[in-house]
Amino acid sequence: MAHDCDIIVFGGGIAGLFTAARLSRAGYNVILVEKDALGGVQTLASQGMIHGGQKYTLQGKVTAAATTAAAMPERWEACFNGMGELDLSAVKMLSESQVMFPAGSFFANLFSRATVFAAAKAVNGKTRKLLRSAFPPVLRQGPVYEMQECVLDVKSLVAALAGNLKGRIFKGEAADLSADGHVTIGTERFHAKTVLFTAGAGNEAALKQLGIAEQRTQRRSLRQIMVKPMPHALYGHGITGEPKPRMTVTSHPDGAGNYVWYLGGNVAERGSKMPEEKAIAFAKKEMRAVFPDIDWDQKEWASYAVDRAEAFSDGTHLAAGPCLQEYGQVLVAWPTKLTFAPLLADIVLDRLKENNITPTTAAAPPDLPVVPIGPYPWEVATWTKP
Repeated sequence: MAHDCDIIVFGGGIAGLFTAARLSRAGYNVILVEKDALGGVQTLASQGMIHGGQKYTLQGKVTAAATTAAAMPERWEACFNGMGELDLSAVKMLSESQVMFPAGSFFANLFSRATVFAAAKAVNGKTRKLLRSAFPPVLRQGPVYEMQECVLDVKSLVAALAGNLKGRIFKGEAADLSADGHVTIGTERFHAKTVLFTAGAGNEAALKQLGIAEQRTQRRSLRQIMVKPMPHALYGHGITGEPKPRMTVTSHPDGAGNYVWYLGGNVAERGSKMPEEKAIAFAKKEMRAVFPDIDWDQKEWASYAVDRAEAFSDGTHLAAGPCLQEYGQVLVAWPTKLTFAPLLADIVLDRLKENNITPTTAAAPPDLPVVPIGPYPWEVATWTKP
């Protein structure tokens, strides 16, 4: 006998957790299934930044990605205050803001024009230029712009979202999936009005089970770089004349009074094409160029390589927002950023209404194992001192 559900969500990263919690709050009989650990492969490897679009305006114009992201910080803030679409008041903040700072010879020319700041202001009017006395301790040259975009302790976010789904998160993976909503999880057989995949690379396995031959997904490789111990925290984007940040930095307590700096941006993208040793050497060279006062030879380094699975576009382009594909009663969702989780939930809820999927009385949860929260990359990294 099959268990009946309104919705089964596969994938315990931010996209699945946020969407499942919204569905549950809307009254749907929903369960979430994760095969490994909550936080998944991509969520706990993210930098925890809630973007409002400014990082997408570096060419002096408001892009589609910037416009899509502009409304997100306000929605997240309402949740963090306990007054939004979900109660996320238990989430911890690493920083209430981020900065854009100079990171190369093109910077002076770039910011001598008012176009970048004007574009950023068009997306979010709370962007402001900092006085030198307000610069983060590791920055000595300006201009530095502050953006009212918070940086989250991602584990606390995962825990808060899981708290909105008590008794409805289980360990397992999809087998014998069919487009009519039948799926096997472990030894249990289920039928759902809608099966939703938000599993990143796991979506590819679902497409294969459904017999989808056309290319629907693409991979974007990154190699995040980690360095410690850092005495000061920094949260922001090092900007040059290029359309992407030279580096994006977040800081995470190391338990000994210092921080791990977690590096993304161009450092992570270029490093993805190198073996770890060369990627770390490249990152070290970049950091030395931007922060010459720091002795980078006395630091420990590590990296975390990840393939971010996304909806296929032209093979290289990053979509401006979430994408939802439909195959009978199976929906396959491709989020692009942690920031866009509320928007993905909107899209899924709208699709359910279009398909006349309405909530039913919640059934007893299935007999499946529960799922722990996973580790951060720097908690399991192999550190070296090159």
